[in-house]
Amino acid sequence: MSHPTGVVERAEEESSFSESQETLNDKQIGVIAAEAGRSVADWTLWVGIFGIALVAYLAGLDNNTMYAWQTAATMQFNGYPAYTAISIVQAVLIAVGKFPIAKFADVFGRGTAYIISVVFWVLGFIIVAVAQTTRDVAGGTVLYAIGNTGVQIMQQIVLADYISTKWRGVSIGLVSLPYILNFWAAAQITQKIVTVNWRWGPGFFTICAPVAASFIIVALFVNQRRAKAKGLIPAHPYKSMPLGSAIWAFLVDIDTLGLFLFCGGFLLFLLPLNLAKLQTNGWQTGWIIAMLVLGGSMIIGFCIWEFFAPKPILNRRWRLNKDVHFATAIGFFDFFSFYTSWVPAYTWSMIVMDYNLIDAGYFSNCQSLALTVFGITAGFISLGTKNYKWILISGAVIRMVGVGLMIKYREAGSSNVQAVFPQVLQGLGGGFLGVTLQVAAQVSVRHQDVATVTAYFLLLTEIGGACGNAVVGAVQTNVLPGYLDKYLPMLDAATRAKIYASPTLYLTTYPIGTPERTGIINAYNDYIHILLIVSIVLSVPPIVLGLLVKNRKLNDKQNCVSNELAGMKRVSHDSEHTSDESYDAHK
Repeated sequence: MSHPTGVVERAEEESSFSESQETLNDKQIGVIAAEAGRSVADWTLWVGIFGIALVAYLAGLDNNTMYAWQTAATMQFNGYPAYTAISIVQAVLIAVGKFPIAKFADVFGRGTAYIISVVFWVLGFIIVAVAQTTRDVAGGTVLYAIGNTGVQIMQQIVLADYISTKWRGVSIGLVSLPYILNFWAAAQITQKIVTVNWRWGPGFFTICAPVAASFIIVALFVNQRRAKAKGLIPAHPYKSMPLGSAIWAFLVDIDTLGLFLFCGGFLLFLLPLNLAKLQTNGWQTGWIIAMLVLGGSMIIGFCIWEFFAPKPILNRRWRLNKDVHFATAIGFFDFFSFYTSWVPAYTWSMIVMDYNLIDAGYFSNCQSLALTVFGITAGFISLGTKNYKWILISGAVIRMVGVGLMIKYREAGSSNVQAVFPQVLQGLGGGFLGVTLQVAAQVSVRHQDVATVTAYFLLLTEIGGACGNAVVGAVQTNVLPGYLDKYLPMLDAATRAKIYASPTLYLTTYPIGTPERTGIINAYNDYIHILLIVSIVLSVPPIVLGLLVKNRKLNDKQNCVSNELAGMKRVSHDSEHTSDESYDAHK
């Protein structure tokens, strides 16, 4: 028996409204506020973009100079050996700290999370600037790292909120543009400031960071206030609850136990990966083993808890989303491969190519410079083609070719072009990969999940970098001394140990052409070729996984799996449900 047409249409409308209402109810207030704010943005959009540009430049300059203030401070306080440990803790906190800030942004709003990040950032600068001991520097660095990573993730989250999918790659690429400007300027700035007084370095950022961030923060709050005035943002649910209930709801909303297990587990896991090489007994050190075991146990506990958490970090909506996990796995292997080949390049160039300090710095950083330039290029290509899959795959293939050329030309007798070109080629492939991977992860999920998915993606890629660093440290510790013994039999064991500990200090003692320098060159070539073989093996998974990624068509919406913010404006409730029309077949 057939139903009247009107009854069928009414049933479909009711079903659609019910589904969209469930979607809206599932969104946290920070996400609703972000969507509503974007829908009323006019001139504030350009103020916000200007603010993001200012913060991007300042953060880029900061990332290229902070090491100089930390080095000068620890040397002044006779604690320079602690600098390596401080920098490792900083790197690990920057990797792990993105998740808590992302959850705060979902629960309290983007502007509030931005303010929290900037406060930690500035407090870190202040403490480092007025430090009187190495411990003060370490304490300031902890706060600085929390703020730094918060600003990083908030930049990416706000871009995902306000920029449509087809422009997303361009915006991500342009945020890294300041690296090109700071490539030369950062070294000049640090040299001049350290000569006068290193404290002016963090002092400068203490003044400039709040000023630069004020534009984006003001734009976000103006948009939010306008949206509230139009009734687009409901009152925060905590306001209608008793204090105890509000605190409990907050703890549930941010998945407190999950955050503790996740951040604590990865903190305890990543620290020993990087600190083991600094210990006399290496991986046999008791507390290194204890941290690895405890960290691993907490990560396993986190995975179990997420199945029972009321509001899990790894939300059920995207937990099994293969595009998110494929993109993240590609990022993990890419960073693993990149760090394995990049970390020893600086020292190799000084020993084998006989570069001075400045030339070696340019040689090491030209790969990052190329990565930035070609990342922007990849963003514009994705804008023109409206897809990202084949850009991603071509980047992975170019990466592999670059490592292959490194294997061929990382040897004595190579010309400058033969040494530098593989670096540039690696940067080209990395630029294509880096931008398209983040786009692939973000556009594959609904707006509610974009903050945590972005944090998840960035964390796993940085874990890949930490693993690369750990492999370099392990090979250097266990293999390089044997090669030095093999190629430097004319030197006593004590001298070989000193060359192992500080190879660049002996370059003037043993110039190019001497038997000792030839022995050092041969040892380093054999050592770096082992790392490059590991690197090229790790460059295979990104190509394979890239072929499995869906090739979604980029559009004028916030993502490619729903109609949220179609045309980057808040749409009616009945169009927020998942749209299958946004999927392209594999190409």
